[in-house]
Amino acid sequence: IHAVDGYSFRPHDTRIRREAKNGNNKNKDCPNSVTSDFRCKSGECIKEDQECNGTVNCEDASDETNACHRYKCQDFLFRCKYGACINPELECDGKPDCRDNSDETTTRCKNSTETCKEEEFRCNSGQCINNDWKCDGKKNCEDGSDETSATCWNMRCPGFTYKCKYGACVNGDAECNGVIDCLDGSDEDPSICKATPAPPTPTPAEPKPQPPVLQKGSCILPEHPADGRWSVIGSFQTFSPGTPIGTGTVLQINCNKGFKIDGDELILCEEGTWSANIGQCLKTCPVIHSTPTMKVTCTYKNKVTDNCTDAIDGTLAKFHCATFYEDLGLQNMPVHLCHDGSWNQRRPECVPVCGRKSVTATTLIVNGTNVTQGDYPWQVALYTAQSKVLICGGSMITQRVIITAAHCITDQKGKMLSKDLYMVAVGKYFRPYNDPRDANEAQFSPLQEMFIPRQYKGPTQNYLGDIAILVTIKTFTLSRRVQPVCVDWGSNYASELSNPSRNSYGYVAGWGFTAENENPSEELKELKVPAVTYEQCNQNLPEDYEAFLTDDKLCAGYLDQGTSVCKGDSGGGLVFKHKDRYYITGIVSLSPQAPTGGCNSQQYGLYTSVYRYIEEFILDKVSRFKPQH
Repeated sequence: IHAVDGYSFRPHDTRIRREAKNGNNKNKDCPNSVTSDFRCKSGECIKEDQECNGTVNCEDASDETNACHRYKCQDFLFRCKYGACINPELECDGKPDCRDNSDETTTRCKNSTETCKEEEFRCNSGQCINNDWKCDGKKNCEDGSDETSATCWNMRCPGFTYKCKYGACVNGDAECNGVIDCLDGSDEDPSICKATPAPPTPTPAEPKPQPPVLQKGSCILPEHPADGRWSVIGSFQTFSPGTPIGTGTVLQINCNKGFKIDGDELILCEEGTWSANIGQCLKTCPVIHSTPTMKVTCTYKNKVTDNCTDAIDGTLAKFHCATFYEDLGLQNMPVHLCHDGSWNQRRPECVPVCGRKSVTATTLIVNGTNVTQGDYPWQVALYTAQSKVLICGGSMITQRVIITAAHCITDQKGKMLSKDLYMVAVGKYFRPYNDPRDANEAQFSPLQEMFIPRQYKGPTQNYLGDIAILVTIKTFTLSRRVQPVCVDWGSNYASELSNPSRNSYGYVAGWGFTAENENPSEELKELKVPAVTYEQCNQNLPEDYEAFLTDDKLCAGYLDQGTSVCKGDSGGGLVFKHKDRYYITGIVSLSPQAPTGGCNSQQYGLYTSVYRYIEEFILDKVSRFKPQH
């Protein structure tokens, strides 16, 4: 690496020296006949090295114009957009050193990404204002950079306006009318008006109304709408309300952010008459888009559009949930109204219909018992991934989250096995994994995650916490055969289980053994079981089985009637009906063993209480793993 001496920059070192040529502005009629002087267009003389150095030195800013492009900058210097050459260390130093502020808007500058819209003016501070507000005699940029000679020097003012000393265009009667209309007060300059000097601090004031001089076919420019402004299409000049303008002029009405015009966006002056009155800029309501689960249409003045992107006062939004989805609030209020920037009702959320048996179920006769296909659309079958053997049941509570028993996915020590060992299926009625009879309804997915409670240790802790959450990779599609079961998130029905009535019956479905020591069922079976109090259950359980009645267990079933859950039913859901919907209340966990070694169909079954794990275990997983539409 080659080291060099330190250096500094001086303004006259910033470009290659120019020779004076005929026709340029150098030393023409400048005092002292200094050959290096530069003559401003106003007649003022400045030093040559003050031309094109980024700083406005001429009163009319003629030393810093696009004409600077005719000079070449040395390679190590920074070149302003209009051509001036400045010290490269001044780029992005937080203050404008180029007349056009281009040294603070390069890609190297921290705020360079903060760009303004095409119809906006960027202040030196980075603030964006309407382009029509530039050079109108009023300070609109907080730093005042919209009203400087550097910004306004080349403004062309129409004949019916007055040009301020620094270049701004104001109302034509501004000169010497006793009111300061130019920001620099030049319209009330004592040397022009020969009156008492104007106060040094400009005071904003409305110009005096003057009767406009109308030419044939002219229109009077209207007032700007509240919360918006109009602009003349095809013109960069600044026009004021009340000014006459020729026929054929087109105004474009732009509302401020968060507002939308209620009326025509373009109006035309035609033979002295505007094609329409300027409408109001009304507040827009928050955007509402249709989703895969909810369709929204908006109606305004009998015009219907999909989605609601620019809804204003009086717009009606109508919502419709997709098939197998619902929002109970929409039944009472399916239409929402936009008023003063907000909707009169909360945004609906269409969620999967839960706990409903299929209304188009097909009835089959199996061994003389009516079994209804589609009665349990939340039923899940848990298979081994490799051999496709059904090992447990489960219940779908969302399109990706399944509840089952912890002992279905753990070893004898309560340690969780690999998720890659399992495959889940929904929409199944027949036990075999690839049974062609339900191939059109069944859906399959491997697992993304598995969770069990911290306290679960298997038989070591008497199967306390025998509940598990499975998260699928695939988001299941809802259908007549695939729908979630309801979860009583607010525990509204929990008290009914602590003191069940004689009519408190629950239902369990599964592919378990249909009789002691026989083969498992080939079709999905259901079992109707009464809820049993903790005390009654504790009194009637076999003595060596009482330890498994932990405080997170529910008891249900019959004594000495030959019906009970059995091997293969584990992980299935115990559901109770409330207000025409089925809510999952328990998870099939344990049943006493018969003397012959199989299931004891003469005893109660034990179920893990879902209520005990809603807040501390289930809710978190449902919130983290949303369906992916």
